[in-house]
Amino acid sequence: MALLKQLEHLKISFDVIKLATNNFGPENFIGVGGFGKVYKAEITSTDGLTKTVAIKRLDRRHGQGEHEFLMEIMMLSRYRHKNLVSLLGFCDEGEEKILVYEYEFNGSLEKYLSSTTLTWAQRLKICIGAARGLEYLHNPLGTQQRILHRDVKSANVLLDQFWEAKIADFGLSKMGPANQEYTFLVSNAVGTFGYCDPLYAETNILTKESDVYSFGAVLFEVLCGRLCIGRPDDKHRLLTKLAQQSYEQGTLEDIIFNGLREQMEPNSLKTFSSIAYRCLKREREERPTMAQVLEELELALEYQESFQSGKPMEYEEIIEMADREQSLVYTNKRELKLLLSSGVRVDWGRRWFSLSKNEHNCEMISASEFSFQDPGTVEWIPYSTSRFSEVAKIEGTHNLQIEYKFKDAYESSFSHFADWTDNGWMMIELCQFVSYRKVAKLELLLEGIPSYNIMLLEGIQFLPVEMQAVEEEPVVVVADNSNTNWEQKLPTDYQYIIKSAKDRVPYNITNKEIYMLLSNGILINRGQMLFSLDKDGIKCCMASARAVLEECDEESRRFSQLACLRWISLHESRFEKVAECELGRVLRINCHINFHMVSLNTPYATYLVYKLPDVSQGTLECPVDVRDINRDSPNFSEVGVIYLTSPTIPFIMLTDGDQDSNQRQNKNPLYRPKIDSLPRLRKDGWMEVEISQFKADTPTSLNLAFEFTFNEREQLTGLIIQGFEIRPK
Repeated sequence: MALLKQLEHLKISFDVIKLATNNFGPENFIGVGGFGKVYKAEITSTDGLTKTVAIKRLDRRHGQGEHEFLMEIMMLSRYRHKNLVSLLGFCDEGEEKILVYEYEFNGSLEKYLSSTTLTWAQRLKICIGAARGLEYLHNPLGTQQRILHRDVKSANVLLDQFWEAKIADFGLSKMGPANQEYTFLVSNAVGTFGYCDPLYAETNILTKESDVYSFGAVLFEVLCGRLCIGRPDDKHRLLTKLAQQSYEQGTLEDIIFNGLREQMEPNSLKTFSSIAYRCLKREREERPTMAQVLEELELALEYQESFQSGKPMEYEEIIEMADREQSLVYTNKRELKLLLSSGVRVDWGRRWFSLSKNEHNCEMISASEFSFQDPGTVEWIPYSTSRFSEVAKIEGTHNLQIEYKFKDAYESSFSHFADWTDNGWMMIELCQFVSYRKVAKLELLLEGIPSYNIMLLEGIQFLPVEMQAVEEEPVVVVADNSNTNWEQKLPTDYQYIIKSAKDRVPYNITNKEIYMLLSNGILINRGQMLFSLDKDGIKCCMASARAVLEECDEESRRFSQLACLRWISLHESRFEKVAECELGRVLRINCHINFHMVSLNTPYATYLVYKLPDVSQGTLECPVDVRDINRDSPNFSEVGVIYLTSPTIPFIMLTDGDQDSNQRQNKNPLYRPKIDSLPRLRKDGWMEVEISQFKADTPTSLNLAFEFTFNEREQLTGLIIQGFEIRPK
């Protein structure tokens, strides 16, 4: 009885129930359920509200015992869904076992099977609601256990005042483990003849497919307008057998309820009857899941509603605009969406329409619609992977990035990122915008394009920003002083570090104190190297800017544009001096790392640690070329790209009324994958960007050398560099 104690707040006294039902008087009696009589009553709750309720008084003569009573309470108190009946309370006094439910004004579905006023569309919606309830029981959220109902039938599908279906009567239900594809429970076969799964009746093995079979019987009841079990003298007493035979012989229309056939859209009937038939398959593996049943019923309703409204199926207007040479064959909305997800050419080949994975509209406009300043430099050629018949071939392009400007804007914007698409084209994001108009006009001028001798231009594409949860990028933690298991984390060669310390370490210091000292970081090599241990005891180090940056002389400045450096002190740096750049656009780093500075067999990454200049000195928003200049490196001469400032994308608000239609603001690109070459803010207030990766496989010293070349539009003036850090990847 522990469960009932937990649900003390749902208890209703027997006296209250007697009063509400006029001592279970005949004027309140509304029917007989599987395990007793049901009464309609009104009960005032503790908050003063009066509710109409259905009261089920269990009768032990009908077979309902303590177990079924508790199962019903447990089920409906734990599992809540809009398509399950709601338990409002219960009474458990002496021999009285009473359940109080929210009253469903339209009663059970079985009463309306032969109703001529219940339309086909209404019947579909009722079936969809019931399917949602069962699908929830079979696949509950979180850690809830799967529920197998065991007595699915039209009498246990109740209808509220809005004709919303509610699954009821959980006294026979069984629980199974959650999150398993298959659930097998051995139990004595129970349920209602005609609805019960034949395999369950034969083997006593209950599965969620047993409920699916019963629901298939309900679906054919709805279609045929009769109960699953007929009169004993009826040769077609079992509707399930009659429905299966009629479906297989192609004579299903002969048993459809009078008046429904004229209402039905053919594809709606075809979809409904097909999934109902699959539910009745003998082998469990051949039956659909409730999720699949729900999907097909919703499709049947879409067909029906589209037919009743007289409107074409969604997206059929797009198909009407499609180029005639394309083969566009589909029989239902699902096939149509699948077709559009691959894309179709529309508007006489000038546009390409497709659906995103979230079924949002995407459109590409062919480059043939562009205005070129010098059309003579453009050649139109066919290209095998293009979505259009021809693409623009442009020769003699220049500049390092896409430069573009919106109409009436004073400043140009730059786009540096390019993504490879699935069909081998590159795509660069130009802007993001929101339009509150049905027709949006957006004009932009491409002022510069990438530095290739020849470039093919396919078009400009408009893609939705797929709204999805994005985890905020965490601030980089540069140290962790956890001293758990410090003995295992203290490196065996720590004495080398201690001997190299800039400041003398007391001779009587304990090993634990040494570990704490190394965890917090210790300056070594005359203060030009910061050594530390991370939370796992892995070695980390940072070489100061003075130790690694190549300084310029007059000759190197003249021929290489090497940056001039000014050495300044900053209180937020552990090093005595940091480098502030003055003029120039090239930096060189040469870093020698003793093997005692790194842990063997550990993947490492290297980082440039820096502060950006004041805005008045420049933004450093262009990409930076990084070249490996260590001749002994396997990556010698390879060039990569980093960013010292995260790129921004213009954001445009296209509004109604007199507001400026080109309101712009800069906004970070949304939902991009994590890219190592983008900068991040550290916990110590400095910025960092990853330069390279390596693994220390042998106890040998390392030499790392890189050259950074900044865009010709920018100068390094004001950039402050603290050092070059090496830590585990």
